[in-house]
Amino acid sequence: MRFSKQITLLATFAIVLTIPAISNATNGYFLIGFGAKSRSMGGTGVANNTGGMAAAFNPATMIESGTRFDLGAELFMPPRAVTHQSGVLGYTDEESNQNIFMIPSMGGTYQWNDKMALGFAFIGAGLKTEYNQTVNSDSCKAVNAGTIPGYNAGACPPTFYDPNISVTPSTEAGVELLQMQFVPSIAYKVHKNHTFGASLVLAAQFFRAEGLGAFEDLGFTSSPGDFTDMGWEHAYGGGYRLGWLGNFMDERLKLGVNYSSRVWMSKFQRYQNLFAEQGDFDIPENYAVGVAFDVTPAWTVAFDVQVIKYGDVASIANPGPAADPASVAAGWLFDLCPQGTDTTQCLLGGSKGLGFGWTDMTIYKIGVDWALNEKINLRAGWNYGKAPIPEDQVLFNMLAPATIEHALTFGGGYFFTDDVTLDANVMIAFNNTIKGPTAFGPGGAAVQGSNASISMGQYSLGATLGIKF
Repeated sequence: MRFSKQITLLATFAIVLTIPAISNATNGYFLIGFGAKSRSMGGTGVANNTGGMAAAFNPATMIESGTRFDLGAELFMPPRAVTHQSGVLGYTDEESNQNIFMIPSMGGTYQWNDKMALGFAFIGAGLKTEYNQTVNSDSCKAVNAGTIPGYNAGACPPTFYDPNISVTPSTEAGVELLQMQFVPSIAYKVHKNHTFGASLVLAAQFFRAEGLGAFEDLGFTSSPGDFTDMGWEHAYGGGYRLGWLGNFMDERLKLGVNYSSRVWMSKFQRYQNLFAEQGDFDIPENYAVGVAFDVTPAWTVAFDVQVIKYGDVASIANPGPAADPASVAAGWLFDLCPQGTDTTQCLLGGSKGLGFGWTDMTIYKIGVDWALNEKINLRAGWNYGKAPIPEDQVLFNMLAPATIEHALTFGGGYFFTDDVTLDANVMIAFNNTIKGPTAFGPGGAAVQGSNASISMGQYSLGATLGIKF
């Protein structure tokens, strides 16, 4: 079946323009998978071919895609909420605004000859939170009456963190991070059973923060400005990917390996006093292994294991303000600087600056594909990864509540013709809550136990149209 090149180019241009709408993810801030076929099978794709999106998982698998183009979109709904018992005003309980997002996806492959395939994918990741900074009416009345020491009469203090300071609050508090990667790739079959692939990664990031002035007022930054409410800032960078695909047992068994290097990004200059290492925010290294097995001609089972090295990126991995009672009581909130030493490098933006405290994440993905007949495939999957946020890092992660651990996926595909396929997927990521202590306990006292919580659940519905040429 033939399609107009002009129509294909127009669709490509349109989807590129919409990619910045990506707003949230599941495995930390990475998406579980790309395209409806993968997402309906738990995010697998390192060994099992995912059509036009193959380069997003393992460039070597493009050798099995043929010449095709895939275009899709995902309606993504991630309700998230925080609670925080802190300061003299007591309790903050907020749900993030704007819980519906559209996430596009796109990829294509070109079969150069029997041994070589070329391709590309546009993939993204990110997160967004946006909380109203409100206080309960009784607290507002007390502040406006000037009866609470340390606050300016006539104005309610910030309540998202409420660290006992007298700064006029912004209307909202939150952050938004958008990551996009363009992945041009090549696959080459060196042997009938072995194919290697390589990709160049070209990346762009966009970030903004608002309503975080409380921490600047507390002296958590080494200099004023370049911290919050600076509007959108961008960064660019690059990296690479390497992959391998092996076919065994008359191609019933497939093994795959994908390595994605760290993507080295330029710095967020407008937020150099927010992120560690003067605004650095690289995309972390990650790698995965996968297996796919055709149990019967109609049944395929796929299993992937992926490791994301969040712990190697300082702005993501450095701990936030210390929350243990001894440090809080001593007024020392910098875990990476021993008490009594110079804290300059541990202030926000410093070489050991405060961060989100994330650890490395290991994700397990399993999926099943059943060819019901010549027209219909049915699929299901499971995705699990322990949340990268330790309990004592809840404070800063109110801005990035990546608490999801378990996700159930299912969907299917319909072949209109041999050349046109429509795949669909549904994801239910079960709500998970992390509770822990913060540096700002009730009444300003050292925290014993937990005084804050972050939670998130996720739901999504997506579809991908695949066209062979």
